[in-house]
Amino acid sequence: MRRLQVMPEVLPTPTKATPNQNVRARTVAHMQRLLATAAAIPLASCTRADTQGSQTVTLPPTASTTAPTASATEEVHGSLLPPPTATATAVATATAPTTGYAVVDPMPAPARCIGLAAQSKSTATLKKRGADWVIDITVTLPAGSTTFAPGSSASTWSGSIVSSSVTSRVGKASVKLAAGATNAYVAFEVTCPAGPGHLSASASFSGAPSATTKLVTSLNDY
Repeated sequence: MRRLQVMPEVLPTPTKATPNQNVRARTVAHMQRLLATAAAIPLASCTRADTQGSQTVTLPPTASTTAPTASATEEVHGSLLPPPTATATAVATATAPTTGYAVVDPMPAPARCIGLAAQSKSTATLKKRGADWVIDITVTLPAGSTTFAPGSSASTWSGSIVSSSVTSRVGKASVKLAAGATNAYVAFEVTCPAGPGHLSASASFSGAPSATTKLVTSLNDY
């Protein structure tokens, strides 16, 4: 393998400036030498022979402004435009009516019979009926113009309603507990001066159900 060596840099022999020349005179002399060198280079060395040859470009004839007929269009080949088709007819689509502003999780309506839960009373007992445990819940309304809705019945979202009954002041419901459940909820429809509303009652306990289990009850109006 041959090793490459770096050639030493060759610099022109420095010339000693004439002492009697000033800076401007030396600059003008240097510029004159550069111009003389540029004039000595022949112009032919900067030119390049044309090896490509002459080329002839033929322009296509100007397209006629007259619209082509169906037969003429079929004879045209290589056109970038597709052949004319039947005019498309715009069809209006039905737009769903706007519903205005809506929230993902709307707030529930405020309770109409505010304060009814604090003035009412509730009791609950846990009993064994066959193989099931049942909670009997009783709600008593305060004296006044608020009553249970006539003909209504209790509803629940835990367990199942065994039986229910309402009078103007007293609402009763028996809820069969689901397997492993430790609470029951019932709701009654009420009517107060502000309008229709609901009063819910809950009863809960801890541990395994038994005949001596103590229940904790609460009321809520909505």
